[in-house]
Amino acid sequence: MLSFPHPVPKSNAMKKCIGSGVVLPRICAVILWLASISTAFSQATAGAPASPPTNADATQTASIDAVMRVDGAGKEMQPYRVKVNDKEYNFVGLLKLRPSDTAGAQIEVTVPFKFTHPGELNDLDEMNFIKEKIQEEKEPWASEFLRLKNSNFAKPSYLDKMAHPPSVISSGFSGAHAIGAFEEMRDANAAYAQALMFYFTGDKTYAHNAESILETYAATVTSHQGLNWYLLVSWAGSVFPVAADLLHATDPDWKNDRVIAKWFNDVFLPPLHDRLAFGNRELAVINAVGAIGVYNEDPAAFYEACNHWVNYVPEYYYLTEDGPAPRLMNYWTPEITTSDDFLKQLDSATFSKDWQWWIDQANQNYSVDKRRGKLGDDSTALNKTVKTNDPSVPWTGAPGTYVNGYTAENGRDLGHVEVAFASTINFAEIAWHQGIDLYASSAKRLTTFMESLSALRLCEDPPASVTVPLKALGMGQVWEMAYDHYHNLLGMDLPNTTKLLETVIRPAKDNRMYSIDQSAAGHDPDHPRLWKFPPPFPSLFATVITEGDGWVSSYQSLTHRDLHAH
Repeated sequence: MLSFPHPVPKSNAMKKCIGSGVVLPRICAVILWLASISTAFSQATAGAPASPPTNADATQTASIDAVMRVDGAGKEMQPYRVKVNDKEYNFVGLLKLRPSDTAGAQIEVTVPFKFTHPGELNDLDEMNFIKEKIQEEKEPWASEFLRLKNSNFAKPSYLDKMAHPPSVISSGFSGAHAIGAFEEMRDANAAYAQALMFYFTGDKTYAHNAESILETYAATVTSHQGLNWYLLVSWAGSVFPVAADLLHATDPDWKNDRVIAKWFNDVFLPPLHDRLAFGNRELAVINAVGAIGVYNEDPAAFYEACNHWVNYVPEYYYLTEDGPAPRLMNYWTPEITTSDDFLKQLDSATFSKDWQWWIDQANQNYSVDKRRGKLGDDSTALNKTVKTNDPSVPWTGAPGTYVNGYTAENGRDLGHVEVAFASTINFAEIAWHQGIDLYASSAKRLTTFMESLSALRLCEDPPASVTVPLKALGMGQVWEMAYDHYHNLLGMDLPNTTKLLETVIRPAKDNRMYSIDQSAAGHDPDHPRLWKFPPPFPSLFATVITEGDGWVSSYQSLTHRDLHAH
């Protein structure tokens, strides 16, 4: 059974809370976690509209329980304040508002959003902590750094073999007829790898490489097309901003950072704005919009990502306490998702006057009407589930897969489930560094999922209610970031996840590992559902362990393993 302890730091940890370094933001968060959660609603404003009730039936919506992070003195780390009809709200208070609360209202930003840079997957204290461990040749950081350094993505000569991107990048489903799509993802991963190498070594060659990749794409790529049109944007848009943010914060000589921001504004945000997407696709959209929002210092983009995260995560990850069926996937409906007018007012004071608003570009070029008849949008299923009030419409294997800790895609395959989880946690980490705690409200939901999926991957059979055959596919190395927060920081007991990390993920050392035989002959005779892997790996419900780089895992073994275990 999962437990949710709230550890009390020892006196020396308490002293670190008023000091400096990586310990400060996370340890202080532990000290004040209970108080933060219990006061989350009063923080927002005593006059804020009540959150929707807990889901008792499919027509109700999730409560908005994000928490404002506080420092050691109990002060909110994100000072952002907005008046709505003369009532002032903090960021979490704004998330509780519905379009009906803001329609026709007078909106005034009274305290600007304070963006932290670097502030995507790591902040500066964390980067300094990792750098120090590398210099001291401490494990696991020293070995993980060498793996990064020796990877193809981090080669100093990377630009020599990089192909010039096309102006229009395209791909069909499963990469069919791809033009520039695979290359874009490789180059995005390389930009992040080179940015990490620059910070850890100080070698300007790496900064030049990363900046050149970004500038080349910004000067060339004007759109993404094909049946995977918005997914291409989501995947690359989850990595390019992370690389750009790290460079912007650590290389004072970089002069073209705003050129990259305008590229994100014109090419990435318009096709992603209010995208009707399902499952791993919607979570990838959220990841990209939020990452770009931070880099561009665009409060509206960051707000839209948070709004969709807090509403969609409880609809995708199921807990039995939700009721006999999952929550209805209505996060996108006009009664719940934020209006364009409200978003533009959040941006009005800071948006570049010589840019065209990404919201307007979205409505001109990427609205539902513009995409009607073209595959790749999930509007048909999402409209049907709301119209019929039937949560099973987009839920694969329903109702047999209404299992505690399962997702809407468990009945599809576990590979896509892990991709969805990676995007979920990536954005939770981004929001954390901007002073918004998304982890807390979904702690039980996400850790129940982690334990359930880890058990499925290791040996546990699905319950008898699951009548669709579960498909293993590849196992992603996507666990370190969430494990660091929930286990290392909050002290939560995660035995299945711990076992998966210690016996599979960490021994793989970020390498791609294949089962002995991927055909039926490769199954373990003692556990027919599992495939046999070479020693030291146990038999697994997986045919391959995927490598630990790329947008899915984001070099987590280096940047988040044991980050807060000491």
